[in-house]
Amino acid sequence: MSVKAPPTPGTATWYDLTTGRPDECRNFYGHLFGWTIPDSTGEHGGYVQIRKGGRNVAGFMSKDESMAGLPSTWTVYLASQDAHADAARIRDLGGQVLAEPMQVDQLGCMVVAADPTGDPFGLWQPLDFQGSELENEHGSMTWQEVLTRDAAKARAFYTDLFGLTSEPMPGPMTYHTLHVAPGTDVVAGIMQMDDAHWPDSVPPHWMPYFAVNDVQAAVTTAAEHGGAVQVTPFGSPYGTIAILADPDGATFSVIQLS
Repeated sequence: MSVKAPPTPGTATWYDLTTGRPDECRNFYGHLFGWTIPDSTGEHGGYVQIRKGGRNVAGFMSKDESMAGLPSTWTVYLASQDAHADAARIRDLGGQVLAEPMQVDQLGCMVVAADPTGDPFGLWQPLDFQGSELENEHGSMTWQEVLTRDAAKARAFYTDLFGLTSEPMPGPMTYHTLHVAPGTDVVAGIMQMDDAHWPDSVPPHWMPYFAVNDVQAAVTTAAEHGGAVQVTPFGSPYGTIAILADPDGATFSVIQLS
């Protein structure tokens, strides 16, 4: 079992889902990943923590009336040492703060923002709660990337905000990897969206990736439990990937790691 280490600023530490179809999604993700998603107790706006093998792996929240009309979505949270200072830096660098820094009991402080190219993301400054406790295991976070129509602007923003470095990847598509320091492990990617693969109706977004033991089985399970297969499995240097949507349309990727 791969237990996730405490987060380094600028690295992904948490994913959460906001959905308008909570019962269907509990069933869907339970079958797909073996998750346990408890019913809300009413605390923290109905927010609950998803567990896998007794460890926290993601967050889950039903939409309320204020969210009517908004799409169901997965949000990627990046670790922060100082959420208030980072919120100010986001504005200075041309981004938007969509939800001001909010203290969540003694768990930590969260921010919801968007980069200058329109990609929404979250910040999490951990106190008692560090974020996901598993990585690179079936049903846990393993990778994340920014999909944007201005990769150069997004790269400048994230490297400046967190002091990260970036490296271009060879290939026909514009893709950069983000690193805490040159030569260190990659922490996220930035992909240029083009008209050939992404119609104008697809907005910029962060894509979360969950590890799976068998990508073909994941595709079958998703289809059998109310989800949709948006992109059928394809190979990559890092494993076989498929892009799925849950019963309420929230998009995410799964990867069978090589």
